[in-house]
Amino acid sequence: MATLTQTRTCQIGACSDRVPATLAQQGICLDHYLDQAFARVANALEQRRKGRTLDSRTMDWLQKQGDFTVQLLAEGGPAHTPEERSRLLDLLLCLANVQEYAHQGPATW
Repeated sequence: MATLTQTRTCQIGACSDRVPATLAQQGICLDHYLDQAFARVANALEQRRKGRTLDSRTMDWLQKQGDFTVQLLAEGGPAHTPEERSRLLDLLLCLANVQEYAHQGPATW
């Protein structure tokens, strides 16, 4: 059975980067995925800093993004540039931190 490969470009603005198969559903390139993920993680951290509890939807998203980031790192191998691998590892660390803060009691930092 032959595998069909679609060559798509990112749907954000004038970006012409290719969309990896793992991000085909979102229709965005890895850089834009990372930008969006970092923004959402920063928002979650800000909510915790304000003493707010993260809702179950946000917690579910954080867990899924952690799993997805590990998958991207495992499958990407040499396909990712050193900068992309570094950003993926940074995201994984940020996701772990926000989950840890979310499981603590009221924010004290």
